Amino acid sequence: MRQPVWFLSHGAPTFLTEPNRTTAYWSQLDPSYAGALRAVLCVSAHWEADTLALAGAVPAPAIQHDFYGFPPALYAQTWKTRGDAMTGAWLRDALAARGVPVAAVERPFDHGLWVPFKAIWPEGPPCPVFQLSLSAGQDAAWHLQLGEALASLREAGVLVVGSGGITHNLREIDWHAAEGQAAIWAAEFMTALEQAVAANDVAALCDPWHFLHGRRAHPTLEHYLPFLVALGAAGGQGMQRIHRNWVFGTLALHAYATEAPG
Repeated sequence: MRQPVWFLSHGAPTFLTEPNRTTAYWSQLDPSYAGALRAVLCVSAHWEADTLALAGAVPAPAIQHDFYGFPPALYAQTWKTRGDAMTGAWLRDALAARGVPVAAVERPFDHGLWVPFKAIWPEGPPCPVFQLSLSAGQDAAWHLQLGEALASLREAGVLVVGSGGITHNLREIDWHAAEGQAAIWAAEFMTALEQAVAANDVAALCDPWHFLHGRRAHPTLEHYLPFLVALGAAGGQGMQRIHRNWVFGTLALHAYATEAPG
């Protein structure tokens, strides 16, 4: 059965020790509604490589605590990972056949992957998990096309997950904002973007800076690119919002999928 596509706004590592509405939602996500999983393929905002690369083709990939200045408890966090060399080789061959050659690397999973995945699968994933890098120097349209190349993997039991931030401007964080409260400009950006999501206006979504407050919402695009990979993998289905939340006034934690779970 064809697997869905998800995009998760992964927020901060502190979500593991300070749960919120988004972590509660993640804990209820269950991909089993789409049948048996062969693999999960995640693209995170926190890995850009000069040569497109794939990690996870080892029995138990490590995780990295790739964040700084947080409470010590976060650096003690662990997660039971699961990889597989044979499935990794199959994925590399499948990607190469779709015009996407990738290099196999042994790289620990970054927090863009394991923070939300630990909330979803606290005891470990039900199948091997792999991480595909972003391509440093490539633009938004290229990453949309990367997602399009991944789309047919869904028919083979691969759940494609983009992990980033649908808004990401850390300089404008309001530490005193209540959960669910959005700054006016950030809410206006999301209104414009979600109109394009609802219309499956791929051309508009490929240029987030043309939306109202686009450059303010995304001074840089690395946290938006995983959304475009997910959008490409969705194909003609498009994406729908499955979760909505705000923290710190400017960080939208919205999640999107090709179809709603359940």
